[in-house]
Amino acid sequence: MTSVPNTEISDSIDHLFRHHAGQMVSVLCRIFGFERIDLVEDAVQDAMIAAFRKWPFSGVPENPTAWLTQTAKNRLIDRLRRDGRSEELEDEFIHACEIDEVYFSSEIGEDQLRMIFACCHPSIPPDSQVALTLKIVGGFSVPEIAAAYLSNDEAVAKMITRAKSSLRKGRVALDIPVADDISDRLDAVLKVLYLMFNEGYGASGGDELVRRDLCFEAVRLVRLLAAHPTTTTPKTHAAAALFCFQASRLPARTDHAGELILLAHQDRTVWDKRLIGQGLKHLRLSASGNELSTFHLEAEIAAIYTLAPDYDSTDWKRIHECYTLLQKISFSRVAELNRIIVMSHIDGANAALTAIESLVEDSGLEGYNLFHITRGHLLAEVGRDADARQAFERALALTRNSTVRKFIQDRLR
Repeated sequence: MTSVPNTEISDSIDHLFRHHAGQMVSVLCRIFGFERIDLVEDAVQDAMIAAFRKWPFSGVPENPTAWLTQTAKNRLIDRLRRDGRSEELEDEFIHACEIDEVYFSSEIGEDQLRMIFACCHPSIPPDSQVALTLKIVGGFSVPEIAAAYLSNDEAVAKMITRAKSSLRKGRVALDIPVADDISDRLDAVLKVLYLMFNEGYGASGGDELVRRDLCFEAVRLVRLLAAHPTTTTPKTHAAAALFCFQASRLPARTDHAGELILLAHQDRTVWDKRLIGQGLKHLRLSASGNELSTFHLEAEIAAIYTLAPDYDSTDWKRIHECYTLLQKISFSRVAELNRIIVMSHIDGANAALTAIESLVEDSGLEGYNLFHITRGHLLAEVGRDADARQAFERALALTRNSTVRKFIQDRLR
């Protein structure tokens, strides 16, 4: 055991719950079955409460995640016995559950992939698949998922409840499907990892702009997919390339005080060259076949940004071409905002402002803070300061992340 101050212990437990609850749920669902998902989630929360009560006196265990997983497992067995449901479990199963250690780091990757594929079962709607996986595996809160969907908390909560019910009734197996069924689920799995990475790259709430562990968890899982014989497709490699290129720039996204640094002002010498090399490797592997997916285009965009020697040398025209093609394949409001920002570098702020004003009536963007930040930036560029202030104030009201709030407040000043 390691003795540390109580405040550090509380922060440690909060960090573990925030970033490892999904791993623990995946491990325990592999043991107890997905039909007990609600009991598993309750047991993981009970384990966190037990840690808050015990660790300030006993110290933090050498392997805190293992301790929490074991405690959650014991709580779940106790719950089943207390409810008189232990007869559901065979003697061999009980014995397996009562071993001193069930948490092996080498198992986590496979357990999480199994859980992701289970949540992305074709029996539930695609959006529900993604929302459920983000909640269970990614450890996302309902508000974070709602932000990713540009939706509201109530709608997302109902979506998750219906998806859980569907999987319980269908007694879905926690396993990676066979090759014949993989295409039905792989798109949803990649979308989950994409949203997981995006939340880590620009956290929708909290004090930190970047949740590095969430980004690198998405990188790790997508590279597992890229290496798995059933899921190693050009599209998977394209997603892996995108994540690697984006993650390579993480060291330069914030300064020592944790404040946001825009791409134009980042120190490119601190970008992670190892990740850039991995991105190039995956990009080359994504070139086989004749499919052009959204991941291919986004990976190319990320590569152009990453490989440019400096900001002014960025090939804005090629990036704009990629975004235009991307929108034809699958329209996205977020991608449209990015396309308009790129347009401002080619055709000027007035042309970009005309384009973004055409989106003002889009109700789906009214509650999206980046829309108002982008609009405020363009309005300021053309000298419409009063309108820019209104846009930034609206963005501030919609922003829950402390770092982004500070950035907006600086722009207002």
